[in-house]
Amino acid sequence: MSPWLPAAGLGLLSLCAALVMGAAPREADVAAAIFPPWWSTPQVLAAADRAGQVTGVGAQPFIVVARTRPGGSDALASALRAQGAWLVVDPGLAGPCAPLA
Repeated sequence: MSPWLPAAGLGLLSLCAALVMGAAPREADVAAAIFPPWWSTPQVLAAADRAGQVTGVGAQPFIVVARTRPGGSDALASALRAQGAWLVVDPGLAGPCAPLA
């Protein structure tokens, strides 16, 4: 095994962690959630709806934008993850996966 391989793996892991942390939602009450791509659209929408109010669907059917329901808690990102979202990011950073206008 090459001596630089563990260092490269650690560097890649650190980069991924930094990217995920930088993509975190800026506002606690609105977020884009990326669910498993093999989930059906109704399954994705139902999971997101249990976490908050669905306000849009992304360019791919497994990406949903949601916001906290009026009077709800501010733990939207945690609720989306608890419902199966792989990644919760700021809707403005969803890029080509952002909801279609």
